[in-house]
Amino acid sequence: MPIIPLTLIGAGLLGNLLLVIALLGDVTAPGRMPLAVAAVLALGGGALMLVGLMMMEPRRDREVDHRS
Repeated sequence: MPIIPLTLIGAGLLGNLLLVIALLGDVTAPGRMPLAVAAVLALGGGALMLVGLMMMEPRRDREVDHRS
């Protein structure tokens, strides 16, 4: 079982879920958390999920024939 990719996907999903909960709780009110920090956290969570999915997906080693 691929533990590292599943951990990356889970961490990204959990991070984005916590960010959505924080944004719904009005964390970005003036003086609390800037929107730039929220954007960086969202991009980081998306990157974690993308890397985890790329590690899970098998690669093609053979040439693909597009003439079919």
